Amino acid sequence: MSGYVDDRLSGERLPDVEIYFPDLGRGAVTNQYGFYSFSSVATEIKLLVYHVAYEPQEYRFELFQDTTLNVALTLRDLTLEELEIVAHPDRAVDNIQMSQHNIEVAQIEGLPVLLGEPDIQKLLQLLPGVQGGQEGSSGLYVRGGRSDQNLVLLDGLPVYNPSHVFGFFSVFPAQAMKGVKLLKGGFPARYGGRLSSVIDYTMKEGNLREFKKQVAIGIVSSRLLIEGPFKKDKASFLLSGRRSFIDLLLKLSQVGNEESTSFFFYDLHFKANYIASKRDRFYLSAYAGRDLLAYRLDFDDRSNVGFLEDNAKVDLGWGNRLLAFRWNRLAGDRTFLNALAGITTYRYALEQATTSKAARDEPAIRSEGSWDSEIIDGTIKVDVEHNADSRHYLRFGLEGIWHRLQPGRTQIQIEGGGEDQELVATQFPQGEIRSGTIAAYAEDEFFLNRRIQMNLGLRASAYLMEGGSYWSVEPRASVNVRLSDHLAAKASAVATQQPIHLLTRGGARLPNDLWVPSTDQIKPQRGQQIALGLAWSALNGKYEISLETYWHRMQHLLEYQMNANVASSAVLNWANLVEEGRGQAIGLEVFAQKKTGRWTGWLGYTLGKTTRQFEALNAGNTFPDGFDRRHDLSLVSKYRITSRIEFAATWAYGSGYPIWLPVGRYLHLSTSCTTCRPGTWVDFGPLNNSRAPDYHRLDVGVRFEKTVPRGTRTLSLGVYNAYGRRNPFFIYAKLKSRREQMVQPQQSPISITRVSVFRWVPSLSYRLEF
Repeated sequence: MSGYVDDRLSGERLPDVEIYFPDLGRGAVTNQYGFYSFSSVATEIKLLVYHVAYEPQEYRFELFQDTTLNVALTLRDLTLEELEIVAHPDRAVDNIQMSQHNIEVAQIEGLPVLLGEPDIQKLLQLLPGVQGGQEGSSGLYVRGGRSDQNLVLLDGLPVYNPSHVFGFFSVFPAQAMKGVKLLKGGFPARYGGRLSSVIDYTMKEGNLREFKKQVAIGIVSSRLLIEGPFKKDKASFLLSGRRSFIDLLLKLSQVGNEESTSFFFYDLHFKANYIASKRDRFYLSAYAGRDLLAYRLDFDDRSNVGFLEDNAKVDLGWGNRLLAFRWNRLAGDRTFLNALAGITTYRYALEQATTSKAARDEPAIRSEGSWDSEIIDGTIKVDVEHNADSRHYLRFGLEGIWHRLQPGRTQIQIEGGGEDQELVATQFPQGEIRSGTIAAYAEDEFFLNRRIQMNLGLRASAYLMEGGSYWSVEPRASVNVRLSDHLAAKASAVATQQPIHLLTRGGARLPNDLWVPSTDQIKPQRGQQIALGLAWSALNGKYEISLETYWHRMQHLLEYQMNANVASSAVLNWANLVEEGRGQAIGLEVFAQKKTGRWTGWLGYTLGKTTRQFEALNAGNTFPDGFDRRHDLSLVSKYRITSRIEFAATWAYGSGYPIWLPVGRYLHLSTSCTTCRPGTWVDFGPLNNSRAPDYHRLDVGVRFEKTVPRGTRTLSLGVYNAYGRRNPFFIYAKLKSRREQMVQPQQSPISITRVSVFRWVPSLSYRLEF
């Protein structure tokens, strides 16, 4: 039997709904498109349908032939009493996949957030095995990996820079998302191209039955969402827009100033779907987002001694574009097909210009410069799911990706005034680099018996480039052994390859990262991960605890050389400015969760260690990775006080990150070095030889809901870092001037300065749905 599961009111297809057959002790879960399929030799069938946000349903019938059963679920009513779950929930002990978290948008609402911007990425940072990097950032560092090693998907296509405002907010507004799936390990063969994690976002499809609107105003930005049917029960759309108004506030505060700064971001999400028949459905997804930072200086000073003029402008912008077309087809009662074609781009650009005139009678000198980098991917993919029989569920598919990279392009132009005007124009083009990836995969999820379930898969891929190729065979295996009705042991082993690299100078806030391909000099990154775990569920899944340990090994990692000129030289010959090395991460994760009731929440803890080793760095010795954190703890809690008032709090703690600070200084007076200036030199010692202070903060928030004549209004108030902890935003060594160092070298100690930014940050958001 097979079918789809929908939301009864909107007609949205629902992923991750469990279809459970209690008499058989087995079941199925709907895929990303709400489809399920199950084979049974039994004729008397009892079927339970469960999703944590919807009322469970029960069916009893006789099964004599292939049957299609489409299910419509109703959202749960909010009450003050404990919700008694009578169906069999999506328990961790039943799921073969380990190291996975499915996040519903409802879990985000009500949680206190920075500056009132609900952010799914921030919620993911509160899960074990996931770290957020610098405070306030929406970046994710999973099980020892860097941010570029995350496969971030939006409706099946990759997003290369999933952040706004220098990393403070993500490009995924919660109101436009249906949900997100995070895989930290045990990746099925259908995912490839990254080493550390898969973060799979799915946009809402749009209400098929009635028009809905949502307007929200916050401290940083305002949001608008419109959804509804093109044709009732046949075609629908969703349009979501968000724009910040930081630039308007800055403009008001800088009126009359010679120097001004402006910044804003926006994003647009669009999705449409059309039900062509009972077996065919088409989707169109689009995204566009951009950040722009502009700086202006206009200084004009007229005096008795002459005329002085200085003008400068800097424009820095970056953004993503995405367009995807998908076709779902039910090719028989047991076979589901999904075809995807799309294009995604990421572009970063910096433009600057200055004009200066030293005196009235002197010519003006004007200089212009630009730097830009771009990556474009075109993707075609076909995935097939086939329910072979009661023991085997097969998945297989093909994927082709065309890459076009512009790692960097710089243009500089200088004009000197006067009749003998001199024009110097210099260009340093890296040139476009074209390459491609082809891949094929196959998976078999099967039952050996009632207690042992396995997923065996194989992914074969080839990265094709000018002058050669890199081939990879990546085995994947996961196993679930039921020790009892409430306890399961799990294990997984995977091998992965990543042909695209991200070069970045650690600690930089600006998104001047350089995406580069593998070449005949630069090999693709490779990784292997093994994980072991236990999952325990009680009271029909109301309480769950999971314990996992992992070992993650990585090869062919890239880092800039110590003295590499990142700003300009990387554009010309980046392959000669990097070092190749390896990394390793080991850790233990604990996740305890209460999933239903008046009070819900979780505890997540990670004990981890991440190291790197490069022959030309740190004398070839192993050193802690910049995002190595020994202890990481998160507590998340939500409590519904009344049917209209909900309180939430989160507390996060992390031991200090490694930092590279001076260990001493000495006076250099040697005359043997003709290029060395005598003076005081600083000795930084081994890489990442120090640790920042421990980090911790408490966030609290309260949400008020009220039904108004035309809809629902929600007022959210909160405080980020409620007890004002001075957590380090960045730490640096402060040195005295060279003259002071030369006069009193022994009395000029190095001072370490810690800068804190976020203390007692209030948040306010007002939302109206109608």
